[in-house]
Amino acid sequence: MYGWRAKMGHISGSRGDALVYEFYRMMPEGFFLLNTTGKIRQLADDHIQRQIDFIEEAAIDLEQTGADVVIASGSPMWTLMGYGSEVETTNRIQPKLTIPFATAIVAEMEAMRKVGIRKVVVATPHREDMNERMARFLNAAGFEVLNVGGLGCLRNTEIAAQPIHAAYKLAKKLYFEAPQADGVFIHCPRWPAIDGVPLLEREIGKPVVCSSQAIIWLALKMIKVREKIQGWGRLMETLEEMP
Repeated sequence: MYGWRAKMGHISGSRGDALVYEFYRMMPEGFFLLNTTGKIRQLADDHIQRQIDFIEEAAIDLEQTGADVVIASGSPMWTLMGYGSEVETTNRIQPKLTIPFATAIVAEMEAMRKVGIRKVVVATPHREDMNERMARFLNAAGFEVLNVGGLGCLRNTEIAAQPIHAAYKLAKKLYFEAPQADGVFIHCPRWPAIDGVPLLEREIGKPVVCSSQAIIWLALKMIKVREKIQGWGRLMETLEEMP
């Protein structure tokens, strides 16, 4: 049986293709990803609302399929609804499951706190109004967003089609516009980003968190996996420290 150590359930906001690929690049043998395709095809509020309504059904299905933990992606859902909505989502869904459940926005915030990021630079593939929502959300959660910028993508397929260096280049540019930041957050698990994380950490000497990394990290943390994962940034290395 594949996934003999753990099966991670992931509710993608859209296709989840980049996260699936990055999961298997980072994880050793024995881990399996159960991915559910979401409802967002365009970065528009009506598509985001469809995904909000879909999460509960998808979470229950993933548990019935054998997942040990479920993480729901699509942080624009919670930035649209505002700070606190991520807690409401978990409070609504967790009682209907017997396995741990969390949202991607919580994973991203917990990951940044773990590596000591409070003053943050945020790079996204999104348009300006979505970036402003993300900044408001993080500021309300106790972070200080010093700089935020995006590529202006309108369709999810545009995000996955970006060159693997695009996230690294944008994040580096934004960081050096606000070098007093504690670190960098590269947002969106459909944006190819993991290759640039260790490189950018070396260049700026500070931690870098990307969404796919944060989602996988929190899932493993919630099911008490202790694993040596090196070469993919400081956050993943902290899994070895867990009791």
